[in-house]
Amino acid sequence: MRLRRYFSCLTLLALLALPWLPRTVYAAAPAPWSTLAHTSFIHHKAPSLGVGTALAQDRQGFIWLGTQTGLMRWDGFQFRRYQAAPGKSGSLPDSYILSLHVDSTGRLWIGTNSGGIARYDAAQDNFITVGVGKGGLSHVQVTSIAEDGKGGMWVGTGAGLERIDAAGVVHDAHSGAPQLDTMALSKGGIESLLRDRSGALWIGTKKGLWRRNADDQPAVPVHLQVEGPSQPTVSRLYQDSVGRIWIGTRANGAFMHNDARQGPVGLRESPAPSTLQNERIFSIVEKTAGVMWLGTEGGGIVEVDVERGRTRRIRHLAEIADSLIDDDVSALLRDHSGQIFAATMDGLSQHDPRTNGLITIRSLGSPAKLDVPSVLARPDGSVWFGVMTGKIEIVDPNLGVIGELAPATGTRTRGLPKSRILAMANGPGDTVFIATQHGVFHGTADGRDIRRIEIAGRPGESPAWSLAWHDGVLWLGGLDGVWGVKITPDGSTQVIRHEERALGDSRVTAILALADGSIWTGTMAGLARLDTRTNVVERVPLDRADQPNAPGHYVSSIIQDAKGRIWVSTFSSGIAVLERTDAQGRRWFRRFGTADGLPDNGVNALVQDAAGRIWISTDNGLAGIDAETFAIRKLGIADGLQVSAYWTGAGTRTPAGDVVFGGVSGVSVLRPAHLKRPGYRAAMAITQVSLGGRTVTSVPSNGGAGMPLQIAPHERERGIALEFSALDFAPPGYRHYAYRLDGFDRDWIETDAVPPRASYTNLPPGKYTLELRGTAEGGGEALLRVPVVALPAWYQQDWVRVLGGLGVLLLLVLLTQARTSLLRRKKRELEAIIAGRTAELRATQARLEEMAYGDTLTGLPNRRLFNDTLRRMTAQAARGGQPFALLLVDLDHFKSVNDTLGHDAGDALLVTAAERLRSVVREGDLVARLGGDEFAILLAPGYEPGVVRDICERIVAAMATPVIHGTHTIQISASVGVAGYAKEQNSAEQLYKCADIALYQSKEAGRNTWSSYATQESTR
Repeated sequence: MRLRRYFSCLTLLALLALPWLPRTVYAAAPAPWSTLAHTSFIHHKAPSLGVGTALAQDRQGFIWLGTQTGLMRWDGFQFRRYQAAPGKSGSLPDSYILSLHVDSTGRLWIGTNSGGIARYDAAQDNFITVGVGKGGLSHVQVTSIAEDGKGGMWVGTGAGLERIDAAGVVHDAHSGAPQLDTMALSKGGIESLLRDRSGALWIGTKKGLWRRNADDQPAVPVHLQVEGPSQPTVSRLYQDSVGRIWIGTRANGAFMHNDARQGPVGLRESPAPSTLQNERIFSIVEKTAGVMWLGTEGGGIVEVDVERGRTRRIRHLAEIADSLIDDDVSALLRDHSGQIFAATMDGLSQHDPRTNGLITIRSLGSPAKLDVPSVLARPDGSVWFGVMTGKIEIVDPNLGVIGELAPATGTRTRGLPKSRILAMANGPGDTVFIATQHGVFHGTADGRDIRRIEIAGRPGESPAWSLAWHDGVLWLGGLDGVWGVKITPDGSTQVIRHEERALGDSRVTAILALADGSIWTGTMAGLARLDTRTNVVERVPLDRADQPNAPGHYVSSIIQDAKGRIWVSTFSSGIAVLERTDAQGRRWFRRFGTADGLPDNGVNALVQDAAGRIWISTDNGLAGIDAETFAIRKLGIADGLQVSAYWTGAGTRTPAGDVVFGGVSGVSVLRPAHLKRPGYRAAMAITQVSLGGRTVTSVPSNGGAGMPLQIAPHERERGIALEFSALDFAPPGYRHYAYRLDGFDRDWIETDAVPPRASYTNLPPGKYTLELRGTAEGGGEALLRVPVVALPAWYQQDWVRVLGGLGVLLLLVLLTQARTSLLRRKKRELEAIIAGRTAELRATQARLEEMAYGDTLTGLPNRRLFNDTLRRMTAQAARGGQPFALLLVDLDHFKSVNDTLGHDAGDALLVTAAERLRSVVREGDLVARLGGDEFAILLAPGYEPGVVRDICERIVAAMATPVIHGTHTIQISASVGVAGYAKEQNSAEQLYKCADIALYQSKEAGRNTWSSYATQESTR
């Protein structure tokens, strides 16, 4: 074991940080888990989003992205593209965008590469261009924009500095106060501008940095400490929330200016080594208070924690899908809600730093993806991760990885085997018990003395899946039941209990030892209770007490809550809570599943937090259950959830109260006290309006009273259609949208369209209020009310009614209402006819598909559907999609069943085999019968090797259970062959052949096993 001496490292880290820290700030201890926390991004990719150059958010809330091929406006659902259209009035003057700026009045300014500067007119949805030449700018290239404090704008161009006053008149920079004498500036173009909160103007040029403190003062150079006689090109300027000025250069890294006497201080990475001082800084943003992000060219993002004096790199990692989309970070933006957007050469990445109650750990210092089948919280506050490689990584929440227990090498007789760690338990004193695929081990926490536990009557390399240490007894479970073993100080063992058949299933998956002497044991087929005082073994049905014949359940985890209730999670049937035991000894459970709000019925682990809430990991994310009210709260991307699938039993609570779950693509650390959804109040916006089939460029904004949408008489038949969005840029599913036309609709109308859409046709003349609503999961509501006026036709005008008299008026009103009613009735009738015919066609098509693609005996898909699906998945993988796996399953000695017991028994056996195969695979996997006793399974793309092994083992285990047919008990087994898609297997036929070869290897190995073509591994 290697323990890292981290105290001296921490001191060195603080010393390295001091040169660039403010003089009053010293390195602080890191926040818990921050050294390992993964920075996760949501990606937005499209050809039009590539090569981003600038980002801004307008007052209404829209995100604007400048690219080399146009200007994009994003509403959270879709991007709207603006491009230059020569000869068209109101279009952009150039599609190559260099800079964006939203001024204090909310106007968006756009600097271009060869068309000067333009301003977006939101009322008309077009652009007003400031020309180049006489009366305009002196240069076509606008690199930067800043306000002048008097209603005008400073404009940095390829020729120098210019100004557009509040009236729109362009001035040379040296034309008088509040102008600037450009003779003081070095010749060449302006790269960046910043007007800080004190009113000073910072000017970044190709030959250094300048500052003018007030309108009546000259510009003075600001010296940056770099090697060589010339000053660097200043590419980016930014002021943070406490007033520090951050300076990015083209080739000399970044500087921070916080002390006028000291001047700008160059930044270096801490701990060393540092390359930042030689890099190009594209962009700068304050992620959170005191934490800065520097976007670099090719180096990703450098995060600078000013308070703690630390930096870290955030890069694109090909192995991790939610890492930064690209390492060229050309623009950064913190939006109104606090989310961060990063424009790169390959698209737009979005990160939400507000969710600090759920932390994701994707790796432990290397790019390799983290896969953790077991976790253990130690009394000293550390957490042990049993990883797929067979090692145990020891993690300190504040300092990161502080040690590891690696498998024994060479001729060492002690130490862990090279085997997956399946479970861990704290032992007496400073000892730990470790269950692996090749035996159970006991050792000290420092890893210096790890020994195999030899148990009389149990082979030393037998796998153990679950452990519990209680009252001087080690309880362990494996494929051979549950064992109670006393261990003496000298390491010798004494078996005090071994139960196998009495459990109902010998495959023990979970153990809970309680103070009352009971040992609750979960198996692959159900739950049992051992009473160590009476030696009675009770099989406990997990369903209602009046349903004792309910099918068994694969138990994955067992805990006892603060009220003494037993909670049991199952791998396919949700959660059961033992609420009471009646006088007859019958146990009454309360069940929870997806119908009650669980994210998935495949529950992997249960952990109780310090407040008594039960947290669960599932095959589709995390959830919490209030132990008092049983209210369920699902956690999603908006809460910071990034790991979606977890390992059975891999859950623990640290002494500090953090809940840790081991997953197949990382670790989720839940900090319940910090779990809060963002409290940002989003603004609702109308993103597009269509009146009478024509697109309206002028749309109401927030609080759109006074700007009614008017529907002309000739537009009423085709009506009005609106697309809308709450501009919080939340992940999909976070908000639920609805709309209502007050004065027309009685209730809210839910909409699942993407983007949300509301539409009305043939509205009667009148005044209405259209209400648009977006409700977040946490209850936050975004609401917009828009006046709508349906104008009357000419014959509905007042002057017509006056001339026609009261009788004509009444007649016209009746005719209008009758026409409207008729149209509505016809619409309903037509919709009913269409719905009926559509239902008939769908039913007919379903019957035809079932006949063509279904197996009549088992109800599984047949060979034809299997072949079609296999070819489609192979083609998708060959085009760059995610790989998948093929499993071929043969029932061993099936012919002898037909020959000895008849075809009825054979058919019953096939039906049972099909049901068992369906029960062990995941929801998205395809199980098919190819004919006879041949079955095939296609694992959905994106599978993990551990998932394949787990499913194969479950298939072999499930098939080993005898089948009862009449008076006969049929003992069967299955052989499985596995092949994963690879480049050399680029056709469905080749992949099938590889799986068939693996199946043949399973049969050659004696059947009742599985083999993989790719790894040539098998298990019995």
